[in-house]
Amino acid sequence: MASSVVSTDAPPLKATGPAPIIQLRGTPREQGYIHGQCAREEILTNVITVRRTIAADAASRRDYTAALTWNEAFMARVAPELLDELHGIADGAAIPFHDILLLNVPVYLAAQFLPHECSQILLMPPATRDGRSYHAKTRDFNRAGTLRQAVLHRHYPNGRQMIEVNTAGTITWPGSGLNDDGVSISTSGVWSRRQTIDLDRTANAWFLINTHLLLRDSSSLDDVETHLQAQPRVTGLNIVATDGQHGAAFEATADEIVRHDATDGVVIRTNHYCAPHITHLGPTPAEHPSSHHRHQTTRAKIAARHGEWDFASLLALLCDHEGYPQNSLCRHADGGVGADTVYASIATIPNGELWTILDYPCHASHGESVLSHQAGD
Repeated sequence: MASSVVSTDAPPLKATGPAPIIQLRGTPREQGYIHGQCAREEILTNVITVRRTIAADAASRRDYTAALTWNEAFMARVAPELLDELHGIADGAAIPFHDILLLNVPVYLAAQFLPHECSQILLMPPATRDGRSYHAKTRDFNRAGTLRQAVLHRHYPNGRQMIEVNTAGTITWPGSGLNDDGVSISTSGVWSRRQTIDLDRTANAWFLINTHLLLRDSSSLDDVETHLQAQPRVTGLNIVATDGQHGAAFEATADEIVRHDATDGVVIRTNHYCAPHITHLGPTPAEHPSSHHRHQTTRAKIAARHGEWDFASLLALLCDHEGYPQNSLCRHADGGVGADTVYASIATIPNGELWTILDYPCHASHGESVLSHQAGD
C-alpha cells in the first residue's frame, strides 16, 4: 500500500444513516475475510445476478475468462494487496475465488447498454449556507441487473481510515467514499455504443477506474487528478471529487482526463460527458433522456436556492421525483422495467461523515436522518 500521511487534525470518520456498517480491520486478507463473512448473502446474490447477465450476453462472444485471467495477473503486479483482500472475501464468504474475481473485474457491465447509471452532486461554499461541503451520490442499476451494496469502514494498521460504498463482494470500484484527509470521491458511468471496449487491455489496465486506490492514496484534490492520470483503464467514468477546499469533475475516457473545476461551489454529473470534444462518446438526449433531464433539473433546482443548501435540503433533493419514474433523481423501475436507485450517500466535509441509505432515498426517514446528521456535528 502506498504510504500516506494521516492528518492528526482531521475529525474521526463517522459512517451514519440507516445502512448497516461493516467495520474492517487488520491486513488486507483479514479485512476481506470480515467483508465476506458479514455480507455473504449479498455477495452470493450478486454472483448469481452477474452469472445470469453473462449467460444472457453469450451472443456477444466476449471472452470473460481471458479478461479475468489477464486482469488477475495485472492486479498481482500492480496491487497484490487487493488480490489478497479478494482471497479473504472468498474465504470469509465461502464462495469460490473465481466468483469474487468476476465481481471485481466488472466486464459484465458491458453486457448491458447503459447499465451503471448514477447522479453526483457536489455543493461547496458559496452554494452552501453553513460553510460546509456536501457531496452526494445516487447509484442506479437496471432492475434486471441490480446488485446488492455494502458500506465498508476501513481501519488500516497505519491509522488511515476510509468509508466506501461498494457493490457487496467488490473492492475495486466503490461508487462513493470518504477518507480521513477529507477527500471524497464518487462516480457515474458513461456508456454508449460509440465507445470501443477493448478487452485485450485488461492485461495492463483496470476495467473500470479503480476508485478505491484513488481514495486510499489521495490527500488532496490534486492528488486525485495525479493518480487518475496515471491509472490505466479500459473504460471511462465521470468522477466528482473534493478535498473540502476545492472540487472538480473529471470526465475520463479510456485515454483522456478532462478536469472541470467547481463553478460557484457547484459540480453536477450524471451519465454523459459535458466537454464538447468528447460528448459524442456519451449518450445523446435522445439515447438517454434520463441522464440529461437529471442534469438539467438538478442544476436549475440548485441555482434557485444557491447559498442556502445544507444536508437536509440536499437529502430532500435526492428524494426528488420530478420526471418520475425514470427521469427523476430518485428513480423507480416502472413495472420492473428501467433503473432503480439502490443507494444514496452524502459526505459532509470537514465533519468526516458519510451518510448512506441502501434503498431509494425517498424511503429515508427525513427527520431521523437530519437528527442523526446533526448529532454528529
